[in-house]
Amino acid sequence: MLYYSHVNEDSRVERNLLQATNSRTVVVVAGSGERVLALLDNESVKDVHIVDVNEEALFLLQLKLGALKMLSAENYLRFCGHDEAKADERKKWFKNVENVLSPACRKYWQDNLLSIEKGIVNTGHFEKFLHRVRPSINLMLGKSFQRSFTGNSTSATFPRKRWHILLRIFSFRFIYRLWGNKDIAFVSPDAVVKQIPSALNEVVEEGALHSCFMTHLIFKGHMREMLLTDLPPSLQKAVLEKIKSRMASSSLSIHYHHADVSGFIHSHKGTLEEPVFYSLSDILSFENSDYLKQVSEQVKVQEHTLTWRTFLRNRIDKEGLSSFLDRNNIENHSMEESTKMYQVFSSRNKV
Repeated sequence: MLYYSHVNEDSRVERNLLQATNSRTVVVVAGSGERVLALLDNESVKDVHIVDVNEEALFLLQLKLGALKMLSAENYLRFCGHDEAKADERKKWFKNVENVLSPACRKYWQDNLLSIEKGIVNTGHFEKFLHRVRPSINLMLGKSFQRSFTGNSTSATFPRKRWHILLRIFSFRFIYRLWGNKDIAFVSPDAVVKQIPSALNEVVEEGALHSCFMTHLIFKGHMREMLLTDLPPSLQKAVLEKIKSRMASSSLSIHYHHADVSGFIHSHKGTLEEPVFYSLSDILSFENSDYLKQVSEQVKVQEHTLTWRTFLRNRIDKEGLSSFLDRNNIENHSMEESTKMYQVFSSRNKV
């Protein structure tokens, strides 16, 4: 299953953390690929190892980077589905891109041309879930809610009563199952789904409905109405042009690994140029905390920065943070995450 295909994390957090290091090597979980893209314009980075147990996620990112390599930044955004384009246009662009893909990746997308036609950022399980639920929640909230994206979300015209009813509805796990969400990050018994309405309400109360990409994704299905300064880095043309230039000049070496993070580290022990920046995304939605501790132990001998997120599972309370990885150098960056849905942490090891 392709779990996510659009921007679903505030990648500015990892982007800023990477810029504060002098890491030449990055090891990053693929995910939707958007967080990876946000790291690739950093000129200090020379080698990027993209790791994921889900091969479809690797195929998605390989297609995105192939499209960016072969198309203009504007047409890349249209091809992916961030901006509008006709299905025939996207199929024509794919013909220009498919020859730079690996044979397995090329065959996968040839077998999934409908996803190409719709725009690949709209084809993830999470994005399809939002597509199903969006008409109902927008009907419930009404036109005054949509006007809040350009006005004040705390004004008297904001549909506050309906908003709180909606938040109450989506604080129950079965609602996500009812709408066809099968992602364990949402529907496992230990998923604290109340974090979602809590985070959305915090965004609204801060008057940030218009500037938060997650609210645009949930309620509009796109980010075309956002201000340039608020756009995620992977959607900013200047960032895309820089990545495109780096790929063309061969100053960036990208490697794909169909493996889990621990297995990758074990098989590449002593071969990665230090310092290494590890961006593990929301690894704790699919693994327990013991797995993260195992990964941390494996890289203790390296000079590295380890970053990870928690979403609805394995969330860490303030008291448990100091002992989570048996370290005292863990930093909490959750306040920097604009969606309010994720906890984000980093640990820097200096040898």
